[in-house]
Amino acid sequence: MAPSAILLPLMAFDEACRLVVEYLKREVPLAFWSVSRYEDGKQVYVYVRDDAYGHAIGGSLAWSDSFCQHMVTGAAPRIAPDATSVPEYTATSESRGVTVGAYAGVPIRGADGALYGTICGLDPRVASQDLVEQAPLLFLFASLLGQILQAEHLRAEAVDREAKLHWSAFHDDLTGLPNRAMFFDCVAHALKTGGLDTPPAAVLLIDLDEFKAVNDTLGHAAGDEVLALAAHRLQRVVGPGDLVARLSGDEFAVLLEGASDPALVAARLVAALAEPFLVEQRPLMISASIGVVELAPDEQILGAEDTLAHADIAMYAAKRAGKSRYAVYEPCMSLPGTRTLQLREPLRQALARGGIQAYYQPIVDLPSGEPVAFEALARWHHDGRQVAPDDFIPIATRSGLMPDLTDRMLDLACALAAAWSAELGHCDLRVCVNVSPRSIGDPGLSDRVAHHLQRHGLAPGQLALEITEDALLYNLPTAIAVARRLRELGVVLSLDDFGAGYSSMLHLRQIPLESIKIDRAFTGDIDTNPRSEHFLQALLTLGHDLGLRVIVEGVERRTQMQVLRRIGATFAQGYLFSRPVPPEEVRLGNDVAPALRRYHPGPPGPDRR
Repeated sequence: MAPSAILLPLMAFDEACRLVVEYLKREVPLAFWSVSRYEDGKQVYVYVRDDAYGHAIGGSLAWSDSFCQHMVTGAAPRIAPDATSVPEYTATSESRGVTVGAYAGVPIRGADGALYGTICGLDPRVASQDLVEQAPLLFLFASLLGQILQAEHLRAEAVDREAKLHWSAFHDDLTGLPNRAMFFDCVAHALKTGGLDTPPAAVLLIDLDEFKAVNDTLGHAAGDEVLALAAHRLQRVVGPGDLVARLSGDEFAVLLEGASDPALVAARLVAALAEPFLVEQRPLMISASIGVVELAPDEQILGAEDTLAHADIAMYAAKRAGKSRYAVYEPCMSLPGTRTLQLREPLRQALARGGIQAYYQPIVDLPSGEPVAFEALARWHHDGRQVAPDDFIPIATRSGLMPDLTDRMLDLACALAAAWSAELGHCDLRVCVNVSPRSIGDPGLSDRVAHHLQRHGLAPGQLALEITEDALLYNLPTAIAVARRLRELGVVLSLDDFGAGYSSMLHLRQIPLESIKIDRAFTGDIDTNPRSEHFLQALLTLGHDLGLRVIVEGVERRTQMQVLRRIGATFAQGYLFSRPVPPEEVRLGNDVAPALRRYHPGPPGPDRR
């Protein structure tokens, strides 16, 4: 048999060691052959055939007493037909009180060069010089064993990686709890297997009250600590057969399967979460509202999504009743926009699969009527019809999906702006993307924006982010820091719906704004009410005096546009010019250079890249 033929590519290492030793024992006449590994300062025998020294598989001796130590360091030859002539081997033989006349050995190393162990042959008698000719064979075996070791290592890594990926697919990284996917699977299984002979299961949907205040005042690290502590408390309350999951953000869920009383468990959970949380050496009070749905076997079978929607309705009933309590779902319960609760999971899937599209509405230069920028607006078609943004954007906000929605809109808008720049030959046409009040207080927003700018190669000033006045009420210090970082990236900030929120002039002064958009509430009757016209003119003057570009929203009639031109407005947006349209229907304009010079300070053209 050829030496390499005894080693199969995917052979287990221990079996390969056995075949190597048996082959050497048969073909190379030494009394002792072994494959050993180096472990914790010892030479441990993986496989051994010994007719002279009494060693057995699994036996070991101190590495300092081994003959192989000299071969590995290079202090002694790897093959010594007459080991009595090698001082190192002679000294070890005398110290151990054993007779060694011949020695043959080679190291086994892993792919990284680290020593795994050795192949070793010994004999009490001096061997012939023919032993030296076995060196290539020993090196071949050592190499093959090293390759098998590497293959086993890679297989073990692959198994470990697959296990981690499987775990991550069904668990929440922060709390270690099952995630939404696993919870939905378990609810679906409970609905499918429940029957008259089994106790009814129940679903409890838990939302932490006032959790947002923790993130806003203490930061996301403190918020994460609260979530982890809350998860631990939930697990302590429920029974060993019940499932606790984190669905998203500050939303948890429990699946009770067995004899547990859902109302009693819900009351205990409310009490457990009402206890102070000790975070950063300070006690924090955070209550919870819980919605309960009992899956009775005699009721019509619901799907997992409908079950969670009912639990959501009950949870909102608990919040309306004063929070820090639970409510059990009843069919008579209703909630404004109840249907939108059923859109949460489809919305999550739409974001994951690229189902959210961007429509574009122009910002127009009033003197010329040409577009100078386009606002990107999220649109979602679900089940054959368009879902209103007023329906799905609040769901995205409450379900923790707003970062994903913002990233989707940034990616679409930046990609289209890059395409327009290539088509027009300049980088002066701007795209505007709305960001939520919570997003502008997210320290990670600037890094995500920088990623999209770099990915699509946008020039400074090509991207504007529109924020609303209430964004300044969440976490002003963080909002200021994020805004300044965005300005360093060349991103323009615009205050949307100006006049409809609650910000103070002091707050506005601290944010590096480039423009404001006057809310449509001030535009509706400017062509019929002189008082409204005068008020709007005052807002225009205020914006101009502050050095801000002013855009008037909600222009739907020509008479409104005529008034705006008369009172000195330069830029406007509204259905009069265009409804939001998909990218392929956008009209870029013919001669936009004069309009762009009014909209962009400084020289236009490709040199702005």
